[in-house]
Amino acid sequence: MRKEVLVTIRGTQTNDLGERETIELVTKANYYQKNSSYYIVYNESEVSGLAGTTTSLKAEPSRVTLNRMGTAEVKQVFEEGIHHETSYMTPYGSMWIRVLPWKVEVDLTEFGGSINLEYELELCRQRIGYNELSITVQEV
Repeated sequence: MRKEVLVTIRGTQTNDLGERETIELVTKANYYQKNSSYYIVYNESEVSGLAGTTTSLKAEPSRVTLNRMGTAEVKQVFEEGIHHETSYMTPYGSMWIRVLPWKVEVDLTEFGGSINLEYELELCRQRIGYNELSITVQEV
């Protein structure tokens, strides 16, 4: 199974003052299954601020791995209750990031579905907020 799908990505960040900012992106993506994992692969755009970057998501039953390659590069793993840290490479330099997910929900089938993540994000060892990321996959 490999097909083109429509992916809606909605990210909401809440800072320590309770201020919320939401960004939504709708794009076409390649979607396929390999073993027990689903993969979503799409090209970033100017809207996301990551033009020239390809993002892939590997969704397993209890873990999601985000991998970006191109003008920005990062490999970030989301598993409930487990800190994951990595280096985030950008055209402006690299920075250390860490996530602590407290919600990782994967509900995907060959027809589509959703991924829901909630996590705390640290940048250069300072918490910068709480994040919610919702990814919906629909057949075109």
